[in-house]
Amino acid sequence: MTSPITTLASGLRVAVDEMKDVETVSVGVFVNTGSRHETPEINGISHFLEHMAFKGTKKRSAKQIAEEFEGIGGRINAYTSKERTVYYAKVLKQHAQFAVEFLADILQNSTFDKTELEKERGVILQEIAMTNDTPDDIVFDYFQEAAYPAQPLGRSILGPVKNIKKFTREDFTNYIGKQYNYQNMAVVAAGAIKEKDLVAWSKKYFTQLGTAKIKTPQVGKYSGGEFKKEKKLEQVNLVMGFKGLSCLDPGYYTAQILAMILGGGMSSRLFQEVRENRGLAYSIYAFNYNHQDSGLFGIYAGTTPDKANELITATQSEIKKICEKISDSEMKRVKTQFEASLLMAKESTSTRMQKLGSDILVLGKIQSDREIKKEIAAVTKSDVTKLAEKIFTGSKPTFAAIGKVAGVKYC
Repeated sequence: MTSPITTLASGLRVAVDEMKDVETVSVGVFVNTGSRHETPEINGISHFLEHMAFKGTKKRSAKQIAEEFEGIGGRINAYTSKERTVYYAKVLKQHAQFAVEFLADILQNSTFDKTELEKERGVILQEIAMTNDTPDDIVFDYFQEAAYPAQPLGRSILGPVKNIKKFTREDFTNYIGKQYNYQNMAVVAAGAIKEKDLVAWSKKYFTQLGTAKIKTPQVGKYSGGEFKKEKKLEQVNLVMGFKGLSCLDPGYYTAQILAMILGGGMSSRLFQEVRENRGLAYSIYAFNYNHQDSGLFGIYAGTTPDKANELITATQSEIKKICEKISDSEMKRVKTQFEASLLMAKESTSTRMQKLGSDILVLGKIQSDREIKKEIAAVTKSDVTKLAEKIFTGSKPTFAAIGKVAGVKYC
């Protein structure tokens, strides 16, 4: 059962989703900072810092960090997005306190040892090279940059090579001082753990961070545009997109339903028309990128160069059709999918922990399943078609493609 948010005297927010019938606990520390909080000069530092957290603290070497967690059969990891950095662990319930202490240690006491820093610099440069060589990954960076040119929201999470090559220990400590403070964070857990225990452990171990006020990031201003990169590939990977909705927009769930009907699974319109009926693509889907003050609604597909323009035309036709009519059966199917996904998520401590942290950072509260179901049930066919019309005709489109793109035309 989800407990209310407890705010400590420091400003740190703590919440628990207790699951009495499981043997594990997932613990996460959510930091409200990511690539959109970076200047061009330090773009990539949030992600680099996330890597360095596992490379040694004042009490643990990098090897000890790996050995201690594997020694208890636990799993630990982290990720960085445009708006947040998350460190998380999954352990057996008897090791829950250890997980909280461990996460506090790597966030507060990382030494940024010079030798380890150089090793990880090499790892991240390899990650950038790998991403650049993976067209269905890098095309999304090109898409985001075209949608938000010369803005933090348009920059890569990994950052440019020139930045990665020059970051120093002082850059990391300065960034922590500015962005890693109690008001900007939440400690959450789901599984076999009680709220009073997580609150007590958070008070005990999270004691060394700052309280400086966080600078509000630059507002994301959707612009739209086109980016094409010629590359000798067997496929053209392309993304078509439009101005979408923010996480806080009242139409958030309407946009989710729109994405699912248009391209959210095997029964979706795009999958049926583009893949099943025409055989133009192996993979095609619609998605929502929802930021705190902006958003993108997009469609991804991969196809051979000779089929790219036909695929684009077919997709544009489906976009036009969805602005005109939604069937009762489509609405029923998608709402059933939503309800099923909520129920399935309840079986995972990791998923429930992630929801807690995201809710706190984005909404400032924990949204119950009942509230979500009510929001979804209230969405009508008219709501979906009106939003489709608004999204698909209300802004300049964004188009990004990589591959043999010389003859590919979006408009």
